Amino acid sequence: MNVGILLAKESSTRLENKNFRNFNGKPMIAWAIETAKKSKVFDKIIIATDSDKILKKLKRYNLDFIKRPKKLSKEEYGIDEVMKYCLSTVYEKVDYACCLFPCAPLLSHKDIVKGFSKIKTNEYKYVFAASNYSHSIEKSFKIIKGEIKMNFSKKNSQISSKFFPKNYHDSGYFYWAKASTWKNNFFMYNSKSSFIEIPNWRAQDLDTKDDWKKVDLIFKSLNKKKW
Repeated sequence: MNVGILLAKESSTRLENKNFRNFNGKPMIAWAIETAKKSKVFDKIIIATDSDKILKKLKRYNLDFIKRPKKLSKEEYGIDEVMKYCLSTVYEKVDYACCLFPCAPLLSHKDIVKGFSKIKTNEYKYVFAASNYSHSIEKSFKIIKGEIKMNFSKKNSQISSKFFPKNYHDSGYFYWAKASTWKNNFFMYNSKSSFIEIPNWRAQDLDTKDDWKKVDLIFKSLNKKKW
């Protein structure tokens, strides 16, 4: 059996109530549920939440639910601990489990399917979604006490971006692994992990009001084309 576990905690520190804020006529989390269903790779889709309110709100979707401990919603706990707990409550034999997140309206069901196909090759312990940075991180800088400080060598500012390698970041959309891997290992970015590349314009965070506006514009544009 293959399961998709959608992590939906009640609180949001940066953008209040973002999991359930209205997005194009539906609660944000509804889009993630629909994408997971559309992939048709899951025998069961489970909402893992710390909130009774969320359980009541999502009953109409006819999914399975796991009430996870409040402490697992704290930032010191990663997806490893949460997934391990969730899988320990599932009585059926689970072969593969995918950790999903509620704020990913630009995620395509095809991305999930590609991730599943890759994890089934047994070449990797984890397969996740990632995208390239739109600018060269070698030229990035930060402000410390009003002063610009380069994150890398100052010489990089004099080098053309075309000479730097392509760099990637985790898009935070999904993580595939065998159930046994979730139970016995911690997720790591190494040779035992691989990723499905998400186009840069579809790999968007949703942490600020500006993020929300940008994602909304992209989403509306995509749906005009019936992606």
